[in-house]
Amino acid sequence: MNPLEAWIRDQERLAQEQAAPVSCLKGPWGEPVPQNILVLQLARFGDLVQTWPLLTRLRQAYSGARLTLLTDHRLLPLQAAGPEVDEVLGFDFLRLGSLTAGDWPGAYQLVADFLKSLQTRHFDLVFNLNFSRLSLLLTHLLSVPAKGYLPAKGGREFSREPWLAWIYSLVHARRFNRFHLTDVFRHLAPEPAAVPAVSPLAALQQSEPVIALQLATRHERRTWPLEHFTRLAEHLVSRIQAQVMLMGTPAERPLGEKLKAALAPALRERVLNLQGETGLKELAAQLQQAHLVVSGDTGTLHLAAALKVPAVALFLGPALCFETGPYGSGHYVLQAEPPCHPCTEVASPCPEEGPICLKMLPPEAVARLISGWLETGAAPSDLPLPAGSRLYRSELDNFGVGYRYLGEEPPRFEDLVGEAYRQAGAWLAARMYEVGGGDQGPVAPASSLGTCSGDLQKVEILLAALRRGMQVPPEFPEVAAALQPLIAFQAEMQRQDNQDLYIGVKEVFSAQLENGLSLSR
Repeated sequence: MNPLEAWIRDQERLAQEQAAPVSCLKGPWGEPVPQNILVLQLARFGDLVQTWPLLTRLRQAYSGARLTLLTDHRLLPLQAAGPEVDEVLGFDFLRLGSLTAGDWPGAYQLVADFLKSLQTRHFDLVFNLNFSRLSLLLTHLLSVPAKGYLPAKGGREFSREPWLAWIYSLVHARRFNRFHLTDVFRHLAPEPAAVPAVSPLAALQQSEPVIALQLATRHERRTWPLEHFTRLAEHLVSRIQAQVMLMGTPAERPLGEKLKAALAPALRERVLNLQGETGLKELAAQLQQAHLVVSGDTGTLHLAAALKVPAVALFLGPALCFETGPYGSGHYVLQAEPPCHPCTEVASPCPEEGPICLKMLPPEAVARLISGWLETGAAPSDLPLPAGSRLYRSELDNFGVGYRYLGEEPPRFEDLVGEAYRQAGAWLAARMYEVGGGDQGPVAPASSLGTCSGDLQKVEILLAALRRGMQVPPEFPEVAAALQPLIAFQAEMQRQDNQDLYIGVKEVFSAQLENGLSLSR
């Protein structure tokens, strides 16, 4: 056994001797109001930004509590643009990775010292937003009530409270998921008694607009082709006299230089390549100078949305706007939805010539969307898009963010089922805090008028399966897929001996499907 493993076992033994095991906080009135809260967000740039609404909600719900955020130390400058907290702590993941490669005593000492510094702060509630080994270990060894991903078997494994179990069940059929990651985090905390009004987006300028382009994403299947960005930049500069800023990391700078080189010399002067020249704090400042941001599913997109900068999001491959689109009201998303959508980064049924979705968001359509938005304040009603591509506009309701389809195609089976899952999730989120009066209230249902008969038949078959033991005829695989999240949630609630929650979400899910069916007839 290596020294770090031995130390972990010693800490587990001490925790068992000195404190009760970590348990799930049941509600704001079920236990003493926390006075010292730690939020663990050890994931990427975008995940941290999407944690900000949770921090705001915690500040509102527990106004007298001290609030501490723990994140990757490389992201510490970013928090200056986020909501106010009492303390921000950073952990050096790069150093830990280097030490575990050949210096186990050093790795042990780094983690031990950091844990000791956390223990001296005497937290009484932890929100663990990750299921990494480190976050689970820290949550376990702090030995205080926890929310989010809960450590099991000494921090070696994790369990999910019902809200996260519901969200995770939709991994089995992502095309039906209508829960944004920001709202997943936000609904881990009780809703405050008074909810402040949401600030509007910044106004778009008609003359000399400044438009920021984020050229790269973390994976090629999520990334709009560079030649498309080049054609878009040419349109923005030559047709609407925009100033263009290229955002990104030092490694991405050659992309920007290649884009500029492809432009006519007179146009290059209006394109500023800032890739690799801005730290996180400077990035936030530069984005606030932009009137509009164009990006794929990136941290830059989430930061722009958090700063109330209007965004045009280009979502391809694994990226699904319902999960990680720009948060807030009034952003636009162009989503490629081929039959294989959404795929994964690891495996994909893409043909040999490459992902078909890369051809589904033409730069001419993106340029027309931006021009129309700048001129009229809204997207053009006749935006030309290939079959399988959709335009959405983000909207906020009393549960969180949603994305309204702006085309003429009637609601599909996946839209009706996705709405039913969202309604059931809203009920569950409210149910978790019903003792404290944190009812979210009903979510406004999407209109289902005009749904095609084939999709209505699938809804009828789904309702019949819900009434008769979840059995679906084999000739309807899409209906069977729509049931998988509910079946997965049922199994988890059985494991947690919490069948009442499963029965409740099933009833709401069924009622929403019935409502959609009646509206469509």
